[in-house]
Amino acid sequence: MSRSFHFCFVENVYPHPHGGGGAGTYVQTVGRELVRRGHTVSVVTAHCPQCPAGSWDQGVHVYRPLLKGGWHWYVSKLPVVSTLALTLRTLEWGWLKYRFLEKLYHAAPIDLVEFTEGGDFWHALGAPFPYVCHLHGSRYTVKRASGATVDRSEWFNRRVELFGIQRAAWVFSPSRELLRLVTAELGSPLKRTTVLPLPLDPKLLETKPPVQVGPSFDGKHVLFAARHDPVKGADVLLQAIPLVRARVPEAVFDFYGYQPHPGERLPEGVVCHGFLPKAKLLQKYHTADLCVVPSRWENSPSAIYEAMAVGKAVVASRVGGIPELVADGETGVLVPPRDPERLAQAIVKLLTYDEERMRMGQRGRERIRQLASLKENVDQRLEVYKRVIEEFAAL
Repeated sequence: MSRSFHFCFVENVYPHPHGGGGAGTYVQTVGRELVRRGHTVSVVTAHCPQCPAGSWDQGVHVYRPLLKGGWHWYVSKLPVVSTLALTLRTLEWGWLKYRFLEKLYHAAPIDLVEFTEGGDFWHALGAPFPYVCHLHGSRYTVKRASGATVDRSEWFNRRVELFGIQRAAWVFSPSRELLRLVTAELGSPLKRTTVLPLPLDPKLLETKPPVQVGPSFDGKHVLFAARHDPVKGADVLLQAIPLVRARVPEAVFDFYGYQPHPGERLPEGVVCHGFLPKAKLLQKYHTADLCVVPSRWENSPSAIYEAMAVGKAVVASRVGGIPELVADGETGVLVPPRDPERLAQAIVKLLTYDEERMRMGQRGRERIRQLASLKENVDQRLEVYKRVIEEFAAL
């Protein structure tokens, strides 16, 4: 019988009933699978005043400690050294997490820790367990790749994150493009890396469309699921919508998770919905005709995995790791970022040709089933985890 391990993931946006993120969903999916295989899994995530400090999620022990540290706030008010406030916050909160993990380790010895993106400065200096890093896309990386301005405070903070990444025993990346960018930031190649698309929860492939009661759905529905963030390209989509509706008047654009700014005027045909838990959002994918991801940059967006899993064609920007998921002309259409006219043309084309759109959706479902197999993904991760653990024990 193979040995059972205790794995701990440190990820700030682990899903809960009123929030979450792509990196958190990845941790949840992998964590639950590791539990099913007989391992112990802990997750240390951000504090949430609406959630308990400790809870169980299908066998995964989720910790949401309240880590108090405010020195960075005082530094941010000093004119000369204020640019170091962000770096100090990373170090300060990292130290608090370090102390929390030390306590957790003594209560239930940890065999390996996986940090999202930034590695960890303090554990890089020494820890009673090895750690690996899973890249997701730091604020610095995303801003640079999307053409946004990066200030000096973010540059200093990224140096600390890269220190932890460079000293990780292994680095995972969901896309080749993100690994390329991080390698360029370091200025030298990482020694031990693995590129693995995010794993797909098999339940996504089993979900059924909701039972329809009453009249058929009105219009052609286009789904956009993202927070109000310039990187997500909602502004580009909003510019494209009038162009689409001039050709396809029945087009309806459902925005999920997007909260308009006070006084923001939206085009006709836009319906904004609040945040939905994953299970309910997946049902909305089923009722959509098309999914749109108009981002300025992305690593490996969960919205594309989810859309392809339920057999929906995708119109997306040709940026970051998206082309590694969407096969242009086969499972969707890729367009240049920041181009409302090209985005509108692609949306009109797929809304107009129903058979082609449905064929793309079916091919996308088959493609993502192969790319994002949970079993194969966790098999490969476990091989690396076990190797790192054995090497650390031999030191």
